[in-house]
Amino acid sequence: MQALASLCVAVACACCAIVLWRSGQGLAQWLRAGHKHLAERELADLFIFIDPRRLAMAGAGSALLLLLVLWSAGLPLLAALLPALATVLCPRWLIYWLRARRNRRLLAQLPDALALLAGLLRSGHGLTQGLSQLASRQAAPLGQELQLLLRKHRLGLPLDQALAELHQRVPEPDIALLATAIRVSRELGGNLAETLQRLAEGVRSRLVLRGKIHALTSQGRLQGVIVGLMPMGLMAVLSIMDPGPMGLLFSTVPGWCALALILLLECVGFYLIRGIIRIDV
Repeated sequence: MQALASLCVAVACACCAIVLWRSGQGLAQWLRAGHKHLAERELADLFIFIDPRRLAMAGAGSALLLLLVLWSAGLPLLAALLPALATVLCPRWLIYWLRARRNRRLLAQLPDALALLAGLLRSGHGLTQGLSQLASRQAAPLGQELQLLLRKHRLGLPLDQALAELHQRVPEPDIALLATAIRVSRELGGNLAETLQRLAEGVRSRLVLRGKIHALTSQGRLQGVIVGLMPMGLMAVLSIMDPGPMGLLFSTVPGWCALALILLLECVGFYLIRGIIRIDV
C-alpha cells in the first residue's frame, strides 16, 4: 500500500513539477532581470514602464499573505501552499495575458489600417509619409507601434529593420506578411497599394474565422475552468467547514494517494482540454 502511494505521489509530483518548471523558467528569468534587463524589455514592449523587481516583490508578498490567511483560516499547510505558489507566478502570467490581449487588439485594427494605407499610397503619398499619416490616425496599440517604428526610422534605422523589430514585438503572422510585402516592394517594385489591399482582405477574413472558432469553443473553455477549479474549491470549503476529517487527506497514506490522483487528473485534463479548444487559423 505504501509503495503504491509513493508511486502515485511521485507521478503526480512529476507532472506538477513539469508545469511549474515551464512557468518557473520565465519567473527565474524575471528574477534575474535586474542584471539582464529582460523583464524591462518585455514591459517596454507593452508600453508599461514599471520596475519588474517591484512586481516580483509584490507577487512574493501576496503569496506570503495568502499563505498566512489560508493557514489561519484552518487549511492545512500543504493545501495553503499550492495557491500561494501559484500566486508567485501571477505577475508573469499577467504579462502573458496583457501581451495576448494587446496583440488581439492590434490585429483587430490591422485590416482597416492596411486599407487606409493602401488608399494613401493610391492618392500619391510615399510609404513613409503614408505611415506617418496612419500613425497619427490610429489609436493604441497600433498607433503606438507605428509611432515607435517611425521614430526609429527617423533616427537612422532602415525601414526594413524597423519592421523586423515590430514583428519581434508583435510575433504574429500577419505582421510578418506586412513586413515581407513592404520589403519586397521596396527591393523589386510592384503595386504595393494593391498588395496591401489584398492583405487587408485576407486579415479581415481570418479574423472573422477566428471569431467564429472562439465563439464555438467558448463553452468548452468555460467547462474546463469550472471542472478544473471545482475540486480545489470544494477541498478548501470542506477544510474550513470540517477540518477534522479533511485533515486526514494531508496526513495519511490513503489521503496522499487521493491527492496524488487529483493532481495527476487535473494536469491531464488541463492539457487535454487545451488541445481540444486550441485551434490555429
